[in-house]
Amino acid sequence: MPRVVVTGLGLVIANGIGVTNAWNALMNGNDGTAELKSFDSSLYKVHRACEVKNFKIDTVFENETTANTIHKYTYTAAKEALKDSGLNDIAGSNRERFGIAIGTLAGELPPFEYLLRNTPEDKANGFDMGVALTYPPSSITTQLSEDFGFEGPNMVSLNACSSGNHAIAWALDLLHEGKVDVMLVGGGELIPQTEFTHFHNLKALAPERCQPFDKERKGLVIGEGAGIMVLETLESASKRDAEIYAELKGYGMSCDGHHMTAPHPEGAGAIVAMSNALSMANMSYKDVDYINAHGTGTPLNDRMETLAIKSVFKERANEIPVSSIKSMIGHTMGAASAIESVVSCLAIKNNAIPPTIHYETPDPECDLDYVPNEGRETEVNCVINNSFAFGGNNVTNIFSRV
Repeated sequence: MPRVVVTGLGLVIANGIGVTNAWNALMNGNDGTAELKSFDSSLYKVHRACEVKNFKIDTVFENETTANTIHKYTYTAAKEALKDSGLNDIAGSNRERFGIAIGTLAGELPPFEYLLRNTPEDKANGFDMGVALTYPPSSITTQLSEDFGFEGPNMVSLNACSSGNHAIAWALDLLHEGKVDVMLVGGGELIPQTEFTHFHNLKALAPERCQPFDKERKGLVIGEGAGIMVLETLESASKRDAEIYAELKGYGMSCDGHHMTAPHPEGAGAIVAMSNALSMANMSYKDVDYINAHGTGTPLNDRMETLAIKSVFKERANEIPVSSIKSMIGHTMGAASAIESVVSCLAIKNNAIPPTIHYETPDPECDLDYVPNEGRETEVNCVINNSFAFGGNNVTNIFSRV
């Protein structure tokens, strides 16, 4: 099978727009949490989230108003990744060999929330252009295909919080099978009131901040943004003399089959996902330098992930750095694992690990090296990126230096 590498990256997150700004903010431990502005939260008990700030789109859309409300983060991150890879102009290429795979939790719900059924007497019943452009969720990849000229396979992954890693895994399979030459992959998410309400009613939201692995952790913080990468074969990248961030070595998937919202208490599915990823990559647990954790800040998830890491990494568990960037950018739902995959590649490129901030009180049940509060410069040649979603939908990706 051909080797698959990452040649372009794009990021839009709560504490930074663009790869350089976002990476610097993460390494400095900048918290993107603030008072929620997307909608009125006065009737809720929680009023904070990790929203993208000071966002301005550089658009090629015909309708700039539409562009600023529809798929804006995904589009911006995709444009950055393609430019970074040198594939922003594919004139003369076989466009049918260029595909797209994007993960999201439920597409983009805000247009539906704001526009549908506001005026029941109206024949259109709120179904305006904004709604039309976001329904169905596959409009995300349709829009990107039209704008960037990609005519190959495209797919939207809707698989809870592991959607981004599912999309990346599917793209890797297509490249291994020789069905495409290039894949634009990742995930994007806004903060709909529907999702906020869902997690609020589950009592899963932290009132002030996200504290992964800390004894006083109280839940997750909702976030938004996008992370996009360009995948292609090593042969293709070498011919173009493209900069290579990392090699995507493999993935592992599993499902707990345990509960709709609670992970398996012993981390059974997470263990299988990490083990299968190492097997596909033909690597040992001894090869891993950094674990980019799912790390939601919820009591059950952090304990489970710690147990699973101990099971897979055995005697090395306590010496491998583990950190959660959700402490800074919140849980970006379907985009989370895609954003974390981009950050995994940046960790390899920069030989550095972003911290887990707000780590103050050690938990006896979470006793690994969580890179507390300060970023760390260290040699990073291999990264595991964990994503353990609701419903026990687990995907682990492995990236390594070429």
